[in-house]
Amino acid sequence: MTRSVRVFAAAGAVAALLLSGACSGAKPKAAAADSGKVVTTPVVLIKKYDAASGALEYQGTKKVQEPDEAIEPSGPVQTATVAKDATVLGAVNICSGEDATVDDKTGVGVKPCTLRQLEAAVKDGAQVDAYLTMKGRTVTKVAEVYHP
Repeated sequence: MTRSVRVFAAAGAVAALLLSGACSGAKPKAAAADSGKVVTTPVVLIKKYDAASGALEYQGTKKVQEPDEAIEPSGPVQTATVAKDATVLGAVNICSGEDATVDDKTGVGVKPCTLRQLEAAVKDGAQVDAYLTMKGRTVTKVAEVYHP
């Protein structure tokens, strides 16, 4: 009789542990990345954009502090989808031409550009430094970062 009580108690303890994890509200890491939360990335290098499919390739960066604070690629190349109504703000390379159009405090582009202009800016191996605002894995805003 005591043996069956121990087995029943052990089974109850395991069930309680399983239920507490399932009901805690914690999301698995993979689900959290696709949860639809809006985030802005650190500066990335946009490597390629295909306006027809909406696919954007980008790579994380790190700033080199000497001598001119160059931005260097870091980590794997990633892919995201760009929303058809995404906002694109240029500083120099996307659509601004020779004159920089930036917020003086942040160095981020302020000139409205099109997705086609973004595509043209990264053709033939050119890259653009930018912040990406994303909802889940969909880019809703591209803001070019100006650096001399």
